[in-house]
Amino acid sequence: MALISADQAHAALESYDAHLTATGLADQSRRAYRSRVAGYLSWLSGGDVGGSDLGGGDPLADRQARDRAVREYRAWVTGERRARPSTVNAMLTAVDHFYSHLGLGPAEVVREELPDPAPRILDEDQQRRFLDAVAERESVRDRAIAYALFYTGVRVAELVSLDLPDVVVGRQKSRLVVRSSAGSSLREVPLRAEPVEVLRGWIRERRTWRGADHLQAFFLNRRGGRLTSRSVDDLVLRLGREAGIAGDADAPPVTPHVLRHTFGARLLRGGASLVAVAELMGHKRLDTTRRYTPPDAAGREHAIGLLLAGH
Repeated sequence: MALISADQAHAALESYDAHLTATGLADQSRRAYRSRVAGYLSWLSGGDVGGSDLGGGDPLADRQARDRAVREYRAWVTGERRARPSTVNAMLTAVDHFYSHLGLGPAEVVREELPDPAPRILDEDQQRRFLDAVAERESVRDRAIAYALFYTGVRVAELVSLDLPDVVVGRQKSRLVVRSSAGSSLREVPLRAEPVEVLRGWIRERRTWRGADHLQAFFLNRRGGRLTSRSVDDLVLRLGREAGIAGDADAPPVTPHVLRHTFGARLLRGGASLVAVAELMGHKRLDTTRRYTPPDAAGREHAIGLLLAGH
């Protein structure tokens, strides 16, 4: 039993089309939102609703009817269409946007629970290949960027925010003084010998770059300004391709965040404490850090052995 007529559905979609055109959404997002809302309106005006009128009311004008219709549509998409949880949630987001356009606001409906994806981490062979590609890079600055990311696990925003006084490369102790992306907190990350030598080399070369005499930014671009996050992303992607990692069957493209995940996993699997790694990485919750220690096959077998032995 249809909840709205075909004419109502057509008029509502035309109105939403005009609204989408006036928004600042990217073309791809507009197309996705329109497609999902069109599917919802088609369901409302078609025969898939079932034999019940879901309690009556106009789902395009009444909030209670809206909630009942969206919940039923969610159940239909999940059951009849067997849509994945991420697809269901994307549909609900588009329908929320549609109802906000109508002035009713988002429907009261529970989202699907999504599994927490495991962090993407480079294995030991991929790490060696990445570092080999970095070592072959002619640019001292590029090597310094890659080493700083790989050996400290800093976020890209934190890296490009570094100023000269934040990078301490002394004879005894070397460290990065890292500001959070919000700028509200500081943490110190010790530097190993490998990045220290490269960072020293960049400090010497930096003096010859445009902007070095008046800008405090540690990493400069070729125009004499502060390096951008986009430039760092592009560099790391290129290094991953040069290392041949992006072509691996199970390997994702190498990004600064993959290097950050790899840093955390390397420390934890090397025996560092969860609390220490969380502090070095600037995590506010230990659960975030704990994701870098998924149980491997040996760990699972050991745990099962303890259970069977009655420990």
